[in-house]
Amino acid sequence: MSKKQDQGTNLLYRLIGEARTYDDVIVMGRGDPDFDTPAHIVAAAKEAMIHHHADHAPPEGLPALREAIAERVKRVNNIDVDPATEVVVTNGGQEALFLMVLAVIAPGDEMIVPEPNYNTYADSLAFAGGVKVEVQTWPNDAFRADPDLVRAAISERSRALLLVSPNNPAASVISPADTAELLDIASENDLMILSDEIYDLFVYDDFVHTSPAALPGGKERTLTLNALSKAYSMTGWRLGWIVGPADLMARVAELKAAISGGASVISQHAGIAALTGPQEPVEMMAEAYRKRRRLVLDALDAMGMKYGLPQGGQFVFADIGFTGLDSAEVAQRMLTEQHVLAYPGSAFSKDRKDYLRMTFLQPEDQLIEGLERMKTAMGSIMAGQ
Repeated sequence: MSKKQDQGTNLLYRLIGEARTYDDVIVMGRGDPDFDTPAHIVAAAKEAMIHHHADHAPPEGLPALREAIAERVKRVNNIDVDPATEVVVTNGGQEALFLMVLAVIAPGDEMIVPEPNYNTYADSLAFAGGVKVEVQTWPNDAFRADPDLVRAAISERSRALLLVSPNNPAASVISPADTAELLDIASENDLMILSDEIYDLFVYDDFVHTSPAALPGGKERTLTLNALSKAYSMTGWRLGWIVGPADLMARVAELKAAISGGASVISQHAGIAALTGPQEPVEMMAEAYRKRRRLVLDALDAMGMKYGLPQGGQFVFADIGFTGLDSAEVAQRMLTEQHVLAYPGSAFSKDRKDYLRMTFLQPEDQLIEGLERMKTAMGSIMAGQ
């Protein structure tokens, strides 16, 4: 595929492939934590390799892990679920989002999606034969998913509403009041809510994350996704989950069994250790992200670059429209000329060609170096070189 034809996920993977060819590359786009997986989780995996490597896990996951997930979503999200019938363990968040979409979307069904949003939802909708109905959000309103715009997007073919909070790539957090109003809209129009909460432990300043399934009338129409990838630095372990009402989770379990069967037993034992063991590593990562976030925002302010204030998650979605160039071209020049990888906004939404997604998932010295290189690249672009 040529560079001109690149879009969405293909565009990101091409840039990632080029980035691997540079020995001194600084990755400021990819959403993988730079911390090691905590030692007690690794130890649990080693133990499982010895004692459980030949075990068979049911498609919905080990009972002990489902119980740990049920306890976690009650403690963190205030969602009550039955671990036997309302929890399914998945191969990471990626499989979880596909299963959610496939469980509720039939060919021709519409899903309302606040934009920008994680690009794989478009892929999963296309796979299911569904239709994405976009609701735009903007940086001057902190990328808020406006309930009035959501209401206006509903048609007789609407089946589901996607809520990703904290958002990827815009880092917005849906307020408790907006969450309640969006749930009311879903209830009034018999919509399912697909709630992606993978960054729920990383919320900044005084912003508050609210799970739709925790609100009155929310659980029966909400599938909630999460994973261990971000909070426990376990991206490569491929372990996530979906919780929701038993009747719909039975459909999710059927799909899981047909598509991939049970997740890795070794990863599942590691997941039990992650959820039931010490939580200090998560708190340490959250504190590091708060400091790095401020460092990145100060640097962007110094460059005169506008952005929506990142309220949660691990991203900054910055406006580079002043360059007059498409974000894919800006990202390409930053990578080729300065060996800094940021993600073009056009990979997340065709209407966000004026944005770059940056992360703060690098040690501070690398962040500082990467931001200096970015400043150099932007200077070259603005000088017309």
